[in-house]
Amino acid sequence: MQILYSAHWLIPWCSGAVGLYALVKLVRGYINENAFTDTHSRLVRIYSGLMDLQATTGLIYFLWRGVQVDGFPMYRFLHGLTMFVATLIPHFSARWNNADDSTRYITNFYLLLSSFLLTLLGLSFIP
Repeated sequence: MQILYSAHWLIPWCSGAVGLYALVKLVRGYINENAFTDTHSRLVRIYSGLMDLQATTGLIYFLWRGVQVDGFPMYRFLHGLTMFVATLIPHFSARWNNADDSTRYITNFYLLLSSFLLTLLGLSFIP
């Protein structure tokens, strides 16, 4: 249980670092009108994968702790629901795979930004 708890609190630091780096790269690419490269797509996919891993550990922790220890308090439910939505948002970037570079930069930026902000909102539910 302690390993799961530690993993659930370590992965957000990794996803936060990757997310902030990706946001900066996307803004710089949009402003400089660079070509949208595979590196940019890879950053979005890495962030999305880390969010998926975080959601998986969180769901297991939610169920394990809820059944074994203290039930399902409302703040955990709200945290989980918000974080689930924050996990889904980066996956929508695949809808713009065939768009022009400028559109891909700006849509991926807004998707990652909204996921990042929802993650902060989800963290605020934890007492």
